[in-house]
Amino acid sequence: MKTIYKPWGKEEWLELNDKYCYKRIYINSGHKTSYQYHDFKRETNYLISGQAEIWLENDEGVVEKFIMNAGEYFNVTPPKKHRVIAITDIILQEVSTPEVDDVIRIDDDTNRKDGRLEHEHLKPALCIVAAGKGTRMGEYAKHINKGLLPIDNKAIISDIINKTTNDYEIIIATGYKSEQVIEYCKAAHPDRSFTFVDVGKYEGEETGMGYSLLKCKEHLQRPFYCITGDCLIKDKLPLLDSNWLGLHPTSIPEIYSTAKLDKDMKITNFINKDKNGYNQAFIGLCGIFDFELFWNELESNMGKSGEMVSAFYNIEKYNAVGKILNWYDIGTIENYIKAQKTFTTQKYGIPKTNGQFLYKINGKCIKMFQDSVEEKCHRADNLGDLTPELKYRGNNAFSYDWVKGSTLYESKLEDQLNFIDWIGSEIHSNIEDVDISKDCKKFYIEKTQSRLKTYLEYAPAIMECALTINGKEYKPLDYYLDQIDEKDFSSSLPTIKWHGDMQFDNIIKTSEGFKFIDWRDTFGDSIDHGDAYYDLSKLYGGICMNYSYMKDEKNYTYTRNFNRIEYSFKGRGNQLLHQRFYDMTQKHGYSYDKIKIITALIYLNMSPLHEKGLDHLLFAHAITVLSDIYD
Repeated sequence: MKTIYKPWGKEEWLELNDKYCYKRIYINSGHKTSYQYHDFKRETNYLISGQAEIWLENDEGVVEKFIMNAGEYFNVTPPKKHRVIAITDIILQEVSTPEVDDVIRIDDDTNRKDGRLEHEHLKPALCIVAAGKGTRMGEYAKHINKGLLPIDNKAIISDIINKTTNDYEIIIATGYKSEQVIEYCKAAHPDRSFTFVDVGKYEGEETGMGYSLLKCKEHLQRPFYCITGDCLIKDKLPLLDSNWLGLHPTSIPEIYSTAKLDKDMKITNFINKDKNGYNQAFIGLCGIFDFELFWNELESNMGKSGEMVSAFYNIEKYNAVGKILNWYDIGTIENYIKAQKTFTTQKYGIPKTNGQFLYKINGKCIKMFQDSVEEKCHRADNLGDLTPELKYRGNNAFSYDWVKGSTLYESKLEDQLNFIDWIGSEIHSNIEDVDISKDCKKFYIEKTQSRLKTYLEYAPAIMECALTINGKEYKPLDYYLDQIDEKDFSSSLPTIKWHGDMQFDNIIKTSEGFKFIDWRDTFGDSIDHGDAYYDLSKLYGGICMNYSYMKDEKNYTYTRNFNRIEYSFKGRGNQLLHQRFYDMTQKHGYSYDKIKIITALIYLNMSPLHEKGLDHLLFAHAITVLSDIYD
């Protein structure tokens, strides 16, 4: 069924084929259809309920007017003029020939143009302007289009899209990070119809919302919703049956375009960013019913400003009303974070600035990256059933069905123990003729050296001296690193079933077993193989020191007085987990010492990636682990 909203009510199209059209027409009391005729279309109208006044031209060319009650009907043959006026709310049942666009208006009370109907039966349109750079969002928009910033694990743009039905064609003006917008929409809304318009310029003079809209003009020769890509409202979209502007109360008119309303909510004046403005701010959302008027006004008044609001400077021409909406201004970092906290219902909604984004929408998980995801998709193919099946593959994003279950950090101890037993055998694979010694050197030695160099740029003294950690004396870090024999890493265990970040947060316990998420794409230079020892070491590190707790500084303490360090952290791991892990390594012939050494290197690698004392804590803890092996 297709629904078309009209100034007087709505039409529900129950069937349209090459033989006939079947509609149910709802007309509100006191309203009337346009005075019109058809060249070819024939129709029969049956009044289901209510009472109406009918105007119908007879064979002599005289328009007769009569009252019709429920249960009565009338026929319209071309080119007879006709009109329906609702005395009460009415429901008409119309069956006609299929020429639905064969309507010629003679007169209309709602300012719709006379002449042949050309647009009202087109698929309705939603135009989202998502071209801007979002400079006010600072670091949060550095790696992502601001319309893709997550609110409750969904991109802001999805909140807009989900407010329309599949009847709507979605036109999106793109510019900054356009490929991200396209890929996200395809991954998140595969069942929707999109047209993407690259606006070319998206920053500097003449590149406002009006400039972007004009680039979309050819696709918007019909009534349409117009909205900015970062507009967040918690209401339904008002009907697209008239000209209206979305408004929200404000006490600072100097930073918004504002509107003056009369008692009937009609907009009587509109002014742009003036301290003497009004108390209703335009929120970047409007319904454009008289689209030809809108385009004429925009092209006439925009000039070099590039601003869309210039189309409303002569607001009296529109007979527009104001729609007061529950709007959240998220155009600044502060407001965005506030909205995040207000609407986030799941723990995965924390905003990030590292260029990687996670979305949960429409039963899917979408991962967005700055770099190509080709290798990550390749690794998923190699891992097979250990990962969810990928549903979408783009250049910088992929998606899969959201895995139902819980992370191992959230699961019962029994599930964690079972995973240790399972992974010990699952990850083990004797692959012949595969040499990953160079990858091991790059991943363990060169990577550690690089990360330590970064760490020492701001903490040189801590590495050069012996340390007393939690009351126990330790040698300098260099001593322990010199004990590591690089040859040990050339005898690692190549495996296809390599995760690359095997911590309990990245393992989902499902009703069928275990699934990997957030897998790493490469091990050194290899996209096909990794070292089983790295996964085991990552797992062991998370057992010893709960990675999930690191996100909150309340879970650890760190103090330092020259070479004396005191630290503690929550989540040292259950003793049963430690014992089960040790037993598993012995059962499958893994070197427990080697796992501990690599775990220490992982802690060292992690240290410069953190702050607030956690960096130094990880550094000190790595020394205690190495001391267990070499002292």
